[in-house]
Amino acid sequence: MKKILKLKGELVLYVLISCIISFILSIFLKEYVIGSFLNNFKSSTNYVQNNVISTSEYAELKNMDMKDSNKLQKFLDDEFIKYSMSYTIFIVQKNGHVLASTNKEIKTIDPSKIVIGSKKLKFLDETRKNLVKITRCDYLKNGCYLYYIYVGYGVLENDYIIQLMIIIIFIITFLVLIWPKISYISNIKSTIRSIAKGNLYERVNLKYKNELGELAEDVNYMALKIEKEDKIKRQFLTNISHDLRTPLTTMLGYINMIKNNKYTSKDELNNYTDIINKKGLYLKDMLDDFFQYSKLSSKDIVVERQCLELNELARQIAQEYEYEFTQKCLILSLKLPADIIYINIDPKLYLRAINNLLSNALKYSKHNTSVEFTINREKYNNEFYGVVLISNIPNEVINNDELEDFFERLYKKDLSRQNGGSGLGLSIVKNIIKIHDDFIKVYKKNDRLFFKIYIKEIKY
Repeated sequence: MKKILKLKGELVLYVLISCIISFILSIFLKEYVIGSFLNNFKSSTNYVQNNVISTSEYAELKNMDMKDSNKLQKFLDDEFIKYSMSYTIFIVQKNGHVLASTNKEIKTIDPSKIVIGSKKLKFLDETRKNLVKITRCDYLKNGCYLYYIYVGYGVLENDYIIQLMIIIIFIITFLVLIWPKISYISNIKSTIRSIAKGNLYERVNLKYKNELGELAEDVNYMALKIEKEDKIKRQFLTNISHDLRTPLTTMLGYINMIKNNKYTSKDELNNYTDIINKKGLYLKDMLDDFFQYSKLSSKDIVVERQCLELNELARQIAQEYEYEFTQKCLILSLKLPADIIYINIDPKLYLRAINNLLSNALKYSKHNTSVEFTINREKYNNEFYGVVLISNIPNEVINNDELEDFFERLYKKDLSRQNGGSGLGLSIVKNIIKIHDDFIKVYKKNDRLFFKIYIKEIKY
């Protein structure tokens, strides 16, 4: 699934959006909603005065020569340029003549406004009452005055309200943006719980193209695997009952015939006992498979490794199977390398694995064909492996899609199960190889089926 934006990136984006929205809304509320909460006249005028000029600046201004208008103008330009947006500052005489100012277009001030200690506050908008115009006049010296005009916001009674509003708006906006993600996580959680309770057909709807979407995909994949495993378990129980019941029924039938003397000759009796013995051995082999598979699956098995020659192990196995292959009109072709390959394995377990593969080839190979049993050495991922390659021509067509199911427990190509066996042979092979930290591949090439075991080679 292609990710448009990672979840971490989305959260950062939501934080930025929340900050922007909270900032804009707080300005709007301050401008249009809570502007009427201005403090009293005294607080606002004092606030404006304290912010326009410091005590040191005021003292420096009083010590300057009031007759030198150029120095006065330079002082205002240097010290009060930062207030040019909100404040207009004048140094004036009693008659209103402007000596210096931050607004050089104004040359005179109404003399009636030049009154020591004069403070005036006026709302620019009587409805909103948030923008104010404040004028103030303070005496400097030698008949000169500091007169300034402030246009802007007054002092709020509860200035922390704006900060609180920003925080609240940010939290609300962030929750609104992130709530769908939280709900989706809750949905994933409830789906997992439902699956855990046995509702294996439950699935999470794929909604996002980020880590949450990947998590939902993984949950659905997990549910699919559990569902498949559950079907295999149910099939496992069904097949066990079928595979055990059929030979047991046959055995009990012949035992009753012997018990009731329903035979006419000793040869017929011997035939009955041979059948009972054959079915008993079949049950024993099947139970051995179940027991072996159970031990391998639960990892309740000790691997007793020994250093062996892979060449010699293959030669002994081939000799044991040569007669059986001949009886089935098959040719077992053994190919060994000139160099000896040493491996460190549990001989009993690996003997079982290779025997299972050869038995499988013996059962399912086309008559009058060859089964190739090859040993060689290969380099894989910068490591050398001893390779056991067993290939045959199956008596039935095998699709590539079926290859993945070969190592599933109880998988059989012949659905009628007419060839017998527990269906655990290849699963046992896979588990034996796995506990040795080796691996196996299965593939088709033309009409031949290949099983290829990679066993780590050791130096000897």
